[in-house]
Amino acid sequence: MLSDGAILRDRYYVLLAKKMLQEEELKKVCKLAQIKIDDNEKKDFLGKLNQVFNWIEQLSKIDVSQVDINDLSDMKTTSERTDEPHMDNTREELLSNTKFKKFDMFCVPKVVE
Repeated sequence: MLSDGAILRDRYYVLLAKKMLQEEELKKVCKLAQIKIDDNEKKDFLGKLNQVFNWIEQLSKIDVSQVDINDLSDMKTTSERTDEPHMDNTREELLSNTKFKKFDMFCVPKVVE
């Protein structure tokens, strides 16, 4: 028996997969993700996103009701290695790869306004 959360999640993915993005929705997504897309790239990007939605729809049709997620008997044991601390790169070497640094740290753009 599926829980209410699983049913709602499955319905959400099916609804999401059946929906095809339009240009107006693409503009909203790009604004939220802070992605700049030229007008000539919109159709290509829109096609790729809709292809992802089609893949989600195909995945939602797979019957996994007989799969026990708690059954780990088929997993092989992994070989463990000892955890030994070591220094691969120095701070100077890492910071030499960027021109945006301040006080011996990376500077990144502000995300939350």
